[in-house]
Amino acid sequence: MKTVFVDSNVVLDVLLQNEGFWQDSLKIFRFAELGLVHAHASASSMTDIFYIVRKRLSSPVARESIEKLLNLFAIVSVDGDDLRSALALTIDDMEDALQAWCAIKINADALITRDVDGFTNINIPVITPADFMA
Repeated sequence: MKTVFVDSNVVLDVLLQNEGFWQDSLKIFRFAELGLVHAHASASSMTDIFYIVRKRLSSPVARESIEKLLNLFAIVSVDGDDLRSALALTIDDMEDALQAWCAIKINADALITRDVDGFTNINIPVITPADFMA
């Protein structure tokens, strides 16, 4: 079974049904539900996702979404050492660097994101949800 790290934007595509993206991203959720992939997300993503869903939809929907995600995804913890490791990567955006580090930390077979260009110089395949499903 493949271990994949799922970036926040992929999760948000599903939760917010972002036009043109959510269908491919939803397939990753389905694969995780069926046990065909072992999907991970970072603990720090959960707070970002909650905030954005709460702002766009509502607090109850955000809470329900996080509860469902906690049952579907393995959550990668983040501590000070992880933040230092993320800073050591040659990625300009701190959030992307932390996501990349979390994928490295769990030895992911792939990091799935819509922001492929944001993840450079890491030794893990970085692919879009559509490419993962191909």
